[in-house]
Amino acid sequence: YDQLAVLCPIFLALTAGTPVFKGLLADTDVRWSTISQSVDCRTPVEVGCVDKNITLPGAEMPQRGTKKIRKSRYDSIDSYISTSPLLKPEYNDNETEIHEPTLKKLLDNGVDETLARHI
Repeated sequence: YDQLAVLCPIFLALTAGTPVFKGLLADTDVRWSTISQSVDCRTPVEVGCVDKNITLPGAEMPQRGTKKIRKSRYDSIDSYISTSPLLKPEYNDNETEIHEPTLKKLLDNGVDETLARHI
């Protein structure tokens, strides 16, 4: 799907057939942010709303997640994977969260750096 990702904004604008999303009731002409926000499973710590994990009422354990995550997992594509010489390093210039111990383990076990950084 990566090859089509660059066309997504155009497709979303072309298919914005709902008046709610054409700027009449909402300040957007596409539904991507609505879809992304509806399935955002980040905890308050991961979103950056609070500094430490909290225990929700009725829960026995604190919420998972100890580091801020810049965006929802269901959002735009951060990086592309390819062995093609057409994939330039500047195409993957977004800042991404990397779990260094996992990255090191993947690299030590022979996983390609581009793939290891994507995981």
